[in-house]
Amino acid sequence: MPSLKPIRILRIIARLNIGGPAIQAISLSSELPETSYQTLLVCGTVGAWEGDMSYLAVFRGVCPHFIPKFGREISPLDDVQTFFALRRIIKRFRPHIVHTHTAKAGTLGRAAALSVNMFLAPRKRIRLVHTFHGHVFHSYFGSLKTSVFIQIERALARFTDRIIVISSLQKKDICHRLKIAGEKRVKLIRLGFNLSDFKNCERYKSIMREEYFSGPSSGMFVVGLIGRLTPVKNPGLFLKAAKCLKDRGKIGLFRFLIVGDGELKKALIDEAADLGIADAVSFAGWQREMPYVYGGIDAVALSSRNEGTPVALIEAMASAKPVAATDVGGVRDLLGDIVDASPARFSIARNGLLVSNQEGESLADALLFLQQNRASALQMARRAQDFVFRQYSMERLLEDIKWLYDELMRDN
Repeated sequence: MPSLKPIRILRIIARLNIGGPAIQAISLSSELPETSYQTLLVCGTVGAWEGDMSYLAVFRGVCPHFIPKFGREISPLDDVQTFFALRRIIKRFRPHIVHTHTAKAGTLGRAAALSVNMFLAPRKRIRLVHTFHGHVFHSYFGSLKTSVFIQIERALARFTDRIIVISSLQKKDICHRLKIAGEKRVKLIRLGFNLSDFKNCERYKSIMREEYFSGPSSGMFVVGLIGRLTPVKNPGLFLKAAKCLKDRGKIGLFRFLIVGDGELKKALIDEAADLGIADAVSFAGWQREMPYVYGGIDAVALSSRNEGTPVALIEAMASAKPVAATDVGGVRDLLGDIVDASPARFSIARNGLLVSNQEGESLADALLFLQQNRASALQMARRAQDFVFRQYSMERLLEDIKWLYDELMRDN
């Protein structure tokens, strides 16, 4: 059938908490040309410990439709109410495409759309798209609950026109390891961001350090950990690495900055005190001006047990900051192939260092390597910067998404 202009997109995400999914949902809602795509963004409420990115939606001129009962946690009563709220929105907005982001929104949003499709003629049915920004099939829940979620995703995938994954490893998981969907339905579309502000972040170095570190810090090697302080992000590994450096008599060379918040924050503050490293560790909470943050640090660590494509690493690489990250999820897609596996506890990849997600010694070795080899670390960081500006630009993301939407409407 002829292309419909504008194509109406109903974009659904459980909440606009700080992180890649919210940034992508807001960006796609604001950046797609209005002459060709009319977007309605629907979301729920942010949890008590989560940073709220609704300010970014306001800044980008996006007015989300909030469903108060729509949240992260599973709640049968709230979820049923959310299902019917989504169904009403779908019937009123009459989207050509429903595009869901993250697991909870993917389940409720697609179920609501399917319930409407049951009463539509085949040529008028709503096309369904779901993006796996990460997945909850590892390091989130026990084996029984994880198995249930996998079965739900397999059932929904049969009625989903396109499933978007954001890394090649994630595609292998979805298509082969977990067998959620066949390769014909799955499309690899990497994340995309407006990264230009990160390129000149070094100008913030001195004022940022004065704000977060007492006493002289000009000669210190400042390492940042950026993200939610939750079990899956494993921030305790970062403190263990700092303790290892203290035991080696090297902690005087370092300062550690934790940017973010979450249910583990108080426990991490107590742990830093118990480990005797509190004087070297600063907690900055959530920050809006991230180029300012990256300008004041020398390297970025990532300690996660599971990741899709970590935005913190993309931003660090765009800022030309060397990174040391656990080798999980889509991290290898960012850091590239291993070029030197000879160090005892970490590996040197093309765009950064890969460490174990179990041992503080591994991360400590990697951080010490970056501190002692600043020239080669900077060369690696410059290479990483070129890579993310080529592969993770907003322009590339928009072209990929427009192609996918237009293809779906041509096939309708």
